[in-house]
Amino acid sequence: MAKSKTQQALELLKENPGMTPYEAAAKVGVGNAAVYQALRRTKDKEVCPCCGQVVREGFEIDRAVLKAGK
Repeated sequence: MAKSKTQQALELLKENPGMTPYEAAAKVGVGNAAVYQALRRTKDKEVCPCCGQVVREGFEIDRAVLKAGK
C-alpha cells in the first residue's frame, strides 16, 4: 500500500528528529498545512505502525499479524 505524501512527510519527521514539518512537506511536495494538521490530529493518539493512520476509539491493533520489529 502506497503512503500518501502527508504520511511520507510524517515518516520523514520520525526518521529525522531535527527536521521541521515545513521542510518535510517541501521535500515530499505537499502543503505544509497538511503536515501540521496531521500532527495535530495524531497528537496523543495511537497510530497504526503499518499505515500511519490513527486507530479509532474502540479498535485495537492486532500485533500478532505485524512483521517483527513493528
